[in-house]
Order: sequence, then C-alpha cells, then structure tokens
Amino acid sequence: MHVLKHSVRGAGNVHVAVDLACEQADLGHEVAFVSARGSYDDLLAAHGVEAVEVPESGGARGAVRSGRALLKVARRFRPDVIHAHMMSSAVLGFAVSKVIRAPLVTTVHNSFDGHSRLMRLGRIVVAVSEAERRLLISRGFRSTRVRTVLNGPDGSPRETLDGEELGPLQRPSVIVLSGLHPRKAVSDVITAFAAAAAEFPAWHLNIVGWGADKDRLEKLAADLGLEQSVHFLGSTLTPRPLLEQSEIFATATLADPCPLTVGEARAAGCAVVATAVGGIPELLEYGIAGLLSPPSDPEAMAMSLRTLMADPTSLDRWQAQALDGAEYLTVRRMTEDYLDVYADVARSGAGVAMSPRTRG
Repeated sequence: MHVLKHSVRGAGNVHVAVDLACEQADLGHEVAFVSARGSYDDLLAAHGVEAVEVPESGGARGAVRSGRALLKVARRFRPDVIHAHMMSSAVLGFAVSKVIRAPLVTTVHNSFDGHSRLMRLGRIVVAVSEAERRLLISRGFRSTRVRTVLNGPDGSPRETLDGEELGPLQRPSVIVLSGLHPRKAVSDVITAFAAAAAEFPAWHLNIVGWGADKDRLEKLAADLGLEQSVHFLGSTLTPRPLLEQSEIFATATLADPCPLTVGEARAAGCAVVATAVGGIPELLEYGIAGLLSPPSDPEAMAMSLRTLMADPTSLDRWQAQALDGAEYLTVRRMTEDYLDVYADVARSGAGVAMSPRTRG
C-alpha cells in the first residue's frame, strides 16, 4: 500500500510512487495507492491499482481525519507493507502500521527538506542514491536500516498518457525539463547558454516546465537578448518525445537526491550536462555518461555546452555514452529492487508473505 499526502503531477516522489504501483500491479501484486487529490487515478486503474482518496492532512484536525481514513483503508486492504513517500504520510503510516502490524517502508525523495528526518520512522528507509544514503547516515539515520534504490524512470507507464501539444521544438536543441523555482537554478542554464550561444547562435534553449519563477526567467532571457533562442514551452506529462528531439539535456539544479529527468534524458539519447550534486554523479557514472560541472557556476556549464556545440563528433560521442548503460535506469529494475527491500522488511516480521496475489 503506497501512501502519499497527494498525487498531483509534477512531483518526482509522486512519479516514482505511480511508476512503482503500476509496475508492481503488472507483476501480479495487489496494490493500493492512497492519497488525497491526484492526477493519475485513471492510469492507476488501467494497471489494476486500487486508488483510494483520503482527506489531506492539513493541521491537527486534518491529520486526525486522514489518519482515521487511512486506518480504515488499511484494515480493509490488509497490506503486507505500507510504503510512505512523503513526510506526513510517513507519520500517519507509522501509526497505522502499529495498529495493523504491517511494516512501514519510507523513501526519502527530498532530503533537502528539513522535515525529511521524519522518514526514519520506517523500519527500512530507502535512499534514492548512494550519495543520499551517506547523507542520511551522517544525519543520524541508522546505517543498518537504510537501503539504496537508484531511481529508474525509463519505461514509465506515465509515458502512455496523451501528451500536450507544446511544439514546435526549435533545433538544434538544448532542453531543460524542470520545475521553475530557485532550487532548480534554471537561471544558471540560461546564463550558461547565453555565453555559449554567443559563439553558436544557431542553437536553441527549450525550457519545459512550470513554476513561480517563470516570469523572472523570461525577463532574464530578454535581458540577455535571447528572445529568439530561448523558448518557454510549458509543462507536459510525457516529455520523452521532446527529449528524443533534443541534442543536449541540461540541468543546473542546486540539490537533487536523484532526479528522474537525468535518467529520462540518458534513455532518450541526449548528451547530458549537469551539476555535480546529490545523486547526479552516480546517475552519470561519475562523468562517464555525462558532463559534470560545479553548482552555481554558469561559466563552467557554458564550457561544457561549448564542447558539445562546437564539435559534432564530440556531441555524438557524449550522446552514445549517455545511452550506453541507460538500460539500468528502468522502472522494471527499480521495482525489482523495491521488491527486494519489501522482502527484507517482511523477513524482519513474523509471517508476512510477499508472493504476488492473483487478482480476481
């Protein structure tokens, strides 16, 4: 039983939970997906996942309502494992797990959030990269209870959804796939692109995403004289076709435990330029599968962009290196790793079965 505060599109923890639930159901497991307002109920249902809405846990009274509703669902569903993907759901899931005697697994998707310490309530805590595992242990999480499961977005069931018409994609393309807010530092990509585009004016920067920083970023592009080469396309549930049309994927994020977008870009065959933060070096095989630069250093990122823009042979080589080994970054592999985690936590409790159930 997956538990989230909400399942609204655009959040990486929601996307991982949806992918896991659908893939687990496809493998024959009985899966419940419990959240407040959501964007993926139809997709979950199409894969045989039981989507259950509970009240959102805002404030003390809201938490009580949510807790009671979650307990009601859990008593009916009788899960072998409760898997919490957000801080509030970890707290509620912990209480419910004690009542129904089912183990709680938590995944720390957002360690940059101060409340992430609450995720230690899980009997097993999942870190989404080795870098994150080391970080959690340094913060006092017990090493014997922390496992690593690297995010894998390729083959996501979300890609079967109808895509929005964002076009046309201007090429040759550097693409950003990101929320438009300060942590993602899209302004650093725009600044880096401006420096590189001065030498290679045929290139375009296509920004896919939404967020509160959009107006500020549009003004920055205008101030840098990039109105004709920087394009804000909006957001989409299905970015794969846009990635496949792009030559380069870029992210200047300041903190990211294991961004799905990097794995998506590798699987689509983009050359990758990214900041060396969180789990990104691991996703890029420590510089073998992509070009790494320090965070908050647009000039270093501009140098990487110039390397790719200036030399088609170099661009081809980095695209090939990104694609080589990307088959590890799949939803299926991630799901199998999580099933191993569930088996571990089941063995730590008496009599918990983890074999798939046959749906009627």
